[in-house]
Amino acid sequence: MRDTNGPLPATTFWQTYQGKFAGVPTWTGFDRFWAAFTQTGGAWFVFDPEGDAPTAPVADFAAALAEARACVEDVRKQRAYCGTVFADDLAAPGFVKVFDPWKMGGVCGGSGERVMPRWVFSRIAPDALPLLPDAPEKKGLFARLRN
Repeated sequence: MRDTNGPLPATTFWQTYQGKFAGVPTWTGFDRFWAAFTQTGGAWFVFDPEGDAPTAPVADFAAALAEARACVEDVRKQRAYCGTVFADDLAAPGFVKVFDPWKMGGVCGGSGERVMPRWVFSRIAPDALPLLPDAPEKKGLFARLRN
């Protein structure tokens, strides 16, 4: 598992990740942004911050976009707002964070846990977060007594 709560690496990717982003709060804004985003073309890295970093841009950008859009759209009938998509530049994005709307409970910081996006679309090659150290094996009372 990746350490999503530790310090972020001091790399170009993670420095950009922590930069200024504009949100897409409305469904109308989402539709407008997504239509433009799908037309950007070129090489995009698609990255799940909780997993391994891709070594090459995604081969099927349209399929990655469709999967992310389906996840966001899943709450459209339940919520009057979008609020799950953030871009470094809404008119000409180069870095887009798409959060899973079902896993955003602590984004405002109340939980103390960092909520990572489900997808990061980036022109910059991502770097994986460090792995969590292996948890020490817990020994119960009977195991300790036998030793």
